[in-house]
Amino acid sequence: MRRAGPQPCFAVLFACLLAGSLAGCGGCGRKPATDDALTFENLPDTAGLSVGRPILEAFDAYRMDSGALRVRGRADLPDGTRLQVAVKRPGEKVSVAMVQLTVQDRQFDSPPMVGEAGPLPVANYRFEITVHFTPDWQSAEVLRATGDGRALRGPGITRSRMGDAALYLVEELKR
Repeated sequence: MRRAGPQPCFAVLFACLLAGSLAGCGGCGRKPATDDALTFENLPDTAGLSVGRPILEAFDAYRMDSGALRVRGRADLPDGTRLQVAVKRPGEKVSVAMVQLTVQDRQFDSPPMVGEAGPLPVANYRFEITVHFTPDWQSAEVLRATGDGRALRGPGITRSRMGDAALYLVEELKR
């Protein structure tokens, strides 16, 4: 009786590997059927956040006799709330001036702002007012008084991707 040579063993091994690889890939490139249908991330509805009385009740930019630009306003925010005003030329991303100020008795008034070469020329400017309600921006007292900003409602109130509250408003003025 004659024994089978190595060829039949290789043929059986090759057939097993081929069958396993076809089963592993779902059968020649076809994706196996799953219950994973394409879905979109459901984000909380923030449309209601901007409904309410304005938090920024007044805002103005004005010039000093020296030509330096200042901003002032009134905000329905607790004493000590820190806000930032960035001054930009319309359509540009880079700020030509920026200042951080503190609300006191619902009022704020900035120190003089000048550009690299002195007073900013009279022109149209975009004033971006930003208030973040996070521990690195606000004191514990401000966060407590505003419920970490989440208790605030009105024009400009929004949420970050992390769920943190913020106030963001833009005023375009010629000054």
